[in-house]
Amino acid sequence: MRAVSHGLPLKAGVRAGPAEVAAITSGVEGAQPVLFLHGFPTHGFLWRHVLHELGDEVHGLAPDLLGLGDTVVSPYEDFTAPMQAELLLEWLDHLGLDRVAVVAHDQGGAVAQQLVANHPERVSHLALIDVVAYDNWPVPVMAQVMRLARTPGLDVVAYALDLPKRVAHNARIGFARGVRDSSLMTPEVVDEYLRPLTTVEGRERARRFLLAGDNRFTLECLPGLRAFPGPALVVWGAEDVFLSPSWGLRLVEDLPGAERLELLAFCGHLVPEERPVELAGLIRGLLARPPTLTAA
Repeated sequence: MRAVSHGLPLKAGVRAGPAEVAAITSGVEGAQPVLFLHGFPTHGFLWRHVLHELGDEVHGLAPDLLGLGDTVVSPYEDFTAPMQAELLLEWLDHLGLDRVAVVAHDQGGAVAQQLVANHPERVSHLALIDVVAYDNWPVPVMAQVMRLARTPGLDVVAYALDLPKRVAHNARIGFARGVRDSSLMTPEVVDEYLRPLTTVEGRERARRFLLAGDNRFTLECLPGLRAFPGPALVVWGAEDVFLSPSWGLRLVEDLPGAERLELLAFCGHLVPEERPVELAGLIRGLLARPPTLTAA
C-alpha cells in the first residue's frame, strides 16, 4: 500500500508485546524493507512525504513509538529506548522481516542506535537524521518540559485553568522553530501532530515517554556504532536550532560506513517535513550501497 500524498495516511495496528503498534506502510512487499523512526512530539505522520517520494522502491514501515502517536499501550509500560527497540524487533518478527534498513530522526535515533548496538544482524543500512546522540539530550527546552512533566497533577491544573489553548499555541511555536520555512507547518499539520495529545491518556503516555529519556541509552551505544560495518548515512539541517550539526560530524567519525555529513542548507530540525525530496534521494543512494553479508 502506498502512503497517500494528501490527506491523512492510514495506520494499521499489529499486536506486539504489550502494545498495539500503529504504523503507516507504503510500497510493496518484497521491496527493500525500511523502518522509519520518529522522535518527540511527532509520530509516523512525519514520514509521509518521504514515503511518497520513495514510492514502490521500498517497503516503508513508519510505526508510532510507544508513548506517542496512535500506538495503544498502557501508560505504565517501559518506554525507554532499549524497550522500544526490543518491541520493534518483536513487531518486525510478526511481519516476517528479519533484516531492515533503519532511518531515524530525533529521539527515534536513540532507538535506532540501540538496534545497531545490540542487534546489528537485524540492520542492513542505517540513516541518522538530526538525531539525539552521545550526551546531547535533553536539549534545554526539552529539559524544561521534562521538569514540568515531573510535577504531579500539572495536567489537571492546566485543564482547570483552561490552559490547553496556551499549551497548543506554545506547541505551534515549537513546531515553527523546527523548520526554516514556518509556512510548512500549517495548522492542519500541527493539529495532526497534537491530536494524540488531546486525551488525558495520550498526554500521560507522552509524559512518561519524556521521563523515560536518558542520554545513557545513547552513550552506551557508542561501541556498537563504531563496530557497525553496514552502509550508513548522516544527514543534518544546517539551521537546526535544537541539535547542532557538529553532532552529525561526530557521528560520521564514529560510523565506519558513513562517508560524509550530508548538510542541508536553509533547513531546520524537521528535515522530513522541510526537505523530503532531497532526503528521499539520499536514502535512495544509501540503499543502493550493498549491505555487508552479516553485521556481527
